[in-house]
Amino acid sequence: MAKTRKPPCELLLPGAQVWQSWAGAEGAACFLQSEQSSTGAAFGKDAQRRVLALPAVHFWALPAWLKGQPEHLRSMALLHLERMGIKTEDDEAGVQVRNMQGKEGAYLTRILALKDMPVPLTNTARLPDEVTLHALCYPLVQNSLTIFRELGRLVVAITSGTQLIYCTPLSASRLDGNALAELNNICLQLGFQGVLGRLESIVLWIDEGDTAQIQRVTGLAAYRCDMPVPTMPERGSSLLMPQDLTAERKSQTSRSKTRLIALVTGTVIAAAIALVATMTSLAMQERNLLREKVAGLTPRASRVMDHKKAWNEAAPAVDPGTWPQQMLLHFMEPESSKEASITHWEWTPDYVSIRGRMPKFSLAIEYTQALKSIEALAPLALEGPPPVIASDDSATFELKGGKGE
Repeated sequence: MAKTRKPPCELLLPGAQVWQSWAGAEGAACFLQSEQSSTGAAFGKDAQRRVLALPAVHFWALPAWLKGQPEHLRSMALLHLERMGIKTEDDEAGVQVRNMQGKEGAYLTRILALKDMPVPLTNTARLPDEVTLHALCYPLVQNSLTIFRELGRLVVAITSGTQLIYCTPLSASRLDGNALAELNNICLQLGFQGVLGRLESIVLWIDEGDTAQIQRVTGLAAYRCDMPVPTMPERGSSLLMPQDLTAERKSQTSRSKTRLIALVTGTVIAAAIALVATMTSLAMQERNLLREKVAGLTPRASRVMDHKKAWNEAAPAVDPGTWPQQMLLHFMEPESSKEASITHWEWTPDYVSIRGRMPKFSLAIEYTQALKSIEALAPLALEGPPPVIASDDSATFELKGGKGE
């Protein structure tokens, strides 16, 4: 099954009673997609380009003869609006100026200015790409006055040739005598300004009003016909954009940048966390490997110590120099040892301790110094406190020593 092509453009416009959504290609007739409420509307999400056609109540659509150079028409149009007490922003988004025709250095110009009114969009998530006047979306009859309704309100549009030069809502709610008097007053004012050409007819796009009465009161032939389908405006045909939509677009851009910054920051933080987690995992793996190696080496170290202990125990049988009796003989080598009385003797292959008594203090000094000078006892590095003299002039001594690692 072939896929349904998305509509290239969407046009939101005020229907006779409610807002309507139309779709179509640029410059071509549109087809009705849906009808929405009378209080507001929202764009769909499928269109590639969105155009908002605002009702006449949102605009000043005025004709004026302006004298001067064509490149100065905009400045002159702004002065014309100022003289009429209309305040607008001096940019393309607020005022659109179109040269309709020229004659003897003067130019018939259509001035289209946005009023400071809120845009009736119920959802600003999707904003319009262009904003235009609703009446400009239809092929109007040339040199005519066309009456139709926008959201229940009567609107009149006047053309000079095929170009729209004037559009305004009527204060009358029905096309009766009051509405016809208002039409005559509009035409009279435009005639005084010299901007109203020869009107040929009055076109009714509504099912109300007496055509005979209209012709009798206005002097123009009146006929009724169906309202044509709108035409999708060409891209770039309007640069108008209400201030609230411009502010909302800037706000969306700012929020989008904030979201992008937050996304990038979150991505960087997530990457940093992932890197730290990876490094931590690798460090833990290294730690576990080291633990396994240490666990494997621990029994071996225990066995080595057991072997060393066994060798030390067997050393006297292998090496006579480590026999305890031999060590004791070394302690008996000094001449003064004949006077010594040994009271304590402790020996291991790595440690020795001896305490004893001498009849004289001088003999105790001589004996301890002699032991420290014996070559066989040098590895033990014998040390001890000075001999202690007793009351009978005898002295006790103590020496300890051991082999280093």
